[in-house]
Amino acid sequence: MRRYFDNKSEEIRIPMDKTQVYSSVRNCISDELKDFERLFEGVLRTRVPLADSVIHYFLERSGKQLRPIMTLIAAKMLGKVNEATTYGAVALELLHNATLMHDDVIDQSATRRGSDTINKIWDNKVAVLMGDFFLSKCLYCSNATGSLEISRVLSDMVTMLVEGELEQISNVRTHLLSEDAYFSVIRGKTASLFAACMKIGALSVEASEDDKERLAKVGELMGMVFQIRDDIFDYYPSTKEVGKPTGHDIMEGKITLPLLYALQHAPADEATRMKAIIEQPQELTGSQVAQLVEFAKSIGGIEYAQAKMKNISYEAKKLLSTFPESEAREALMCLIDYFSDRNY
Repeated sequence: MRRYFDNKSEEIRIPMDKTQVYSSVRNCISDELKDFERLFEGVLRTRVPLADSVIHYFLERSGKQLRPIMTLIAAKMLGKVNEATTYGAVALELLHNATLMHDDVIDQSATRRGSDTINKIWDNKVAVLMGDFFLSKCLYCSNATGSLEISRVLSDMVTMLVEGELEQISNVRTHLLSEDAYFSVIRGKTASLFAACMKIGALSVEASEDDKERLAKVGELMGMVFQIRDDIFDYYPSTKEVGKPTGHDIMEGKITLPLLYALQHAPADEATRMKAIIEQPQELTGSQVAQLVEFAKSIGGIEYAQAKMKNISYEAKKLLSTFPESEAREALMCLIDYFSDRNY
C-alpha cells in the first residue's frame, strides 16, 4: 500500500507493490541518477590493478543506492539538482559503503547481500584499505560541493555514526536492556545518515533554514523506520537478499526492539530466565538464540516493533506533508512506505 497525505493531512491509501514503488521513486530522478552513477564510477577510477578488481567486484554488487536517491529527491523537491547535489550524493554513498567494508572486517562477515565480502575474497587488510580509499574519495567529493555547510554535515554525521556504534558495543558489554538506549543507538548509527542525506540535498539548493531542518527530521524518522524493519528481519529465516541468519543480532549481543519489548512485558519469572541467558558471560548457543527468538515472538515483540515502525512512518509522512505537493514529495512518501514494507 502506498500512503501519503493531502493538504488536510488525511491519509490516502493506494495499492502498489514494492517493485512499483521503487521504480516510481527512481523514475522521479532518472536523469539525475545517471549523472550520479557517472560521477560515482568516475571518482573510483585508479591506476592500481588490485584496487580496480575490488572496485569492479563491488560495483557489480552494489545496493539500491537509497541514500543518494534520498539526497537527489530532497534537492529536487526544494529546487533544481545541481553539481553540488550530485557530489554530495556521491560523498554519502562512498561514506556509507566505506563503513560497510569496515563493518565486515569488524564483524568477521563472510557474506553481504548474498555475496562474499571483500575481506573473505581478498583479506582484512585489503578490505580496510579499500574502505579507507572510499573515505578519501568521500572527502574529495565533499570538498567538490563547494559548500562548507555540506562538509560540516558530513563530518558531524561520521561522528554520530561512530558514537552510535560505540554506544551499541557499550550496551552489549554492560547488558543495558533499555528501549531508550535502543533508540539512542539507531538514531546515531542509522538515522543520522538518513537525516544527512535529506539535509545535504536541501543545502545543495540553498533551501531555507526551516526547510533544511524539517527535511532533516523527516530523514531521521525514515532512518529509524529503516532500522526497525532491519531488526525485525533478525527474527525470521534468512533470505539471500537479507544475507544474515535468524538471530544473528542476538548472537552478537544486540538486543533489539522485539526482544526488549518481550523482556519488559513477559511474566516476571519468564523474563528473568531470558535475561539470565542474555547476561551469561559465554557466547550464546544456537538453541539459546532460537529460544530468545521464539520468546520475543510469543510475547508480541514483533507486533510491537511493527506498530512502532508504522507510527514513526506516520510521523514522517505527516511532517513531509507540510511541504508543497510535487512529484518529488510523492516519491519520498512512497519511499517511506518502501522502507517499512520491504522484504530485504
